[in-house]
Amino acid sequence: MAKKGETREVILDAAEKVFFQNGFEKTSVKMILEEAQIVTGSFYHFFPSKEALFEAVTERFLNAYAERIGGILGDESLSFRQIIRMIPEEMGRSAEIFYHVLQGDKLHWTVRNALHDRTLEAMVQPLAGALARLKAKGEISSRLDADDVTLARILIKGSEAVVHGEGSGSTEWFRSETLREKLAAFWECIIEVE
Repeated sequence: MAKKGETREVILDAAEKVFFQNGFEKTSVKMILEEAQIVTGSFYHFFPSKEALFEAVTERFLNAYAERIGGILGDESLSFRQIIRMIPEEMGRSAEIFYHVLQGDKLHWTVRNALHDRTLEAMVQPLAGALARLKAKGEISSRLDADDVTLARILIKGSEAVVHGEGSGSTEWFRSETLREKLAAFWECIIEVE
C-alpha cells in the first residue's frame, strides 16, 4: 500500500500529464483518477477540488524552476555579467523540459498561460535579491529611480520582449549567443556595471 506522500505524488504526476494534454477545462477528476489508478476517496483526501489540484501541479512545476533560477541569482560568487549570461542558459534548459518533456507546444492555452505568468513572477524576488546584493557590493547601480522589486520586474518583462521579439521560443534560440548579447544589451540599458 502506498504511503500518504507517495499517493499525493502519484495524483500530482497523473494530473500534470492529463492537465498538460487536455487543459484545465477539458480535464475531469475522473480522468485524473483513471490515469493515477486510484479511488475517488484518495483524491479528495489530498485535494478538495480540481482547482486545488491544478494549483498544486502548477506550484510544483514553478518551484522546480524557481529553485534553479534562485540557485543562479543566489550565488554570491557570480558577477552581474555572469548572471546575465547564465539566465538564458537556464531558460534554455527550462524550455527544453517544457517543450520536450512536458510537450509544451501541445499544452492547452490555459495551462501555457498560467505557467508562463507564474514562471515570470517566480523570478521577481530572487532577481530583486541579487540586484540588492550586487548594489550593496558596489558592482552595479540602477539607471532608473526604482526599488529592486520594480527593477526586477522591468528586467524580467523586458527580457520577455527580447526573447519573444524574434518570434522564436526554440531551445536553440534560448541557448544562442545572439540572445545572450541582446539580453545583456537590454539589461545594461537599465543597470550600470561599475
